[in-house]
Amino acid sequence: MNIFIIGSGTFGTAIANELARNINNKVTIFSRSKERKNEINNFHTNKKYFPKKKLSHSLLCTNEYSDIQNADVIFLALPSSSIIANVKFFSNYISSNQLVVNLSKGILSNGRTIIEFLKTELKSDNLVSLKGPSFAVEIIERADTILTLGYSTKKQKEIIFKIFNSTCIYLESTLDINGVEILGVVKNIYAILLGIVDEQFSFTNSRFMILSKVFDEIKVLNNEFNGDTKTLFLACGLGDICLTSFNNLSRNRTLGKKIGKGCYDSKEKNMVVVEGVHSLKIIMSLLSSTTQKKLPLLNKLFLFFDSELNEIELDLNEIYK
Repeated sequence: MNIFIIGSGTFGTAIANELARNINNKVTIFSRSKERKNEINNFHTNKKYFPKKKLSHSLLCTNEYSDIQNADVIFLALPSSSIIANVKFFSNYISSNQLVVNLSKGILSNGRTIIEFLKTELKSDNLVSLKGPSFAVEIIERADTILTLGYSTKKQKEIIFKIFNSTCIYLESTLDINGVEILGVVKNIYAILLGIVDEQFSFTNSRFMILSKVFDEIKVLNNEFNGDTKTLFLACGLGDICLTSFNNLSRNRTLGKKIGKGCYDSKEKNMVVVEGVHSLKIIMSLLSSTTQKKLPLLNKLFLFFDSELNEIELDLNEIYK
């Protein structure tokens, strides 16, 4: 099966390299950089992201947008902030017969999920979402990893499960595409918060007291955006929330720890590109005042980023009033 990966960054490269291990897949990764294309094709490396790693010899790279026409399955592995600008270059070459897989996590400024945007932009409903607790640096090392597939047709599910045969990626599935998309957004927000918690609370009891509240708020948000409650208990839900919130490989958690230590300068707020901050502002703009009152932790974090303060204090009496 012909597979085309849009995005030659860490996650795009890691997924492409793993899919190339399935001898039935012909995998091509797209990069605008001529230098990176030549590096992957000639030396089987992508040293900018994986300086010590050799890639599969069967993995190819192109910088021709039109090559996407040959794909059966297209993976989108771009930061959500650059999706609108980049997808338009491919849209005229993509047909509804091609299955598009969204790996990107984020929400657009108008409140649409990436899947909703792609349906309009590509004039196609042949789209699925794939999310889960996964760091690219571990996938490239072939760590066993589970991802949740949000799909709408049996054929889509069969194709995705087939192409991941013989890889280190395990799959589970749900028809709740929207829930998979939304949980991929909110987990980054709460990873920032839980990074702060780990610095401000020395007792484990207190940390997990707040974690329980985090899960409650995520349930509220999932319902607000029409996600299925069952999806919370899949890998894209609690699995990804825990991975992102409790591992220092997470940029969102790292930002939270910096804030919690009091090492964060308010001048940095306009320069922060961490996905959780961007998503937080959009999510809050979409919520009614009634819903916001159910989310004291989210409100606290939003007010911090919307102010000139350098520190944030989490008052348990205020949170649990």
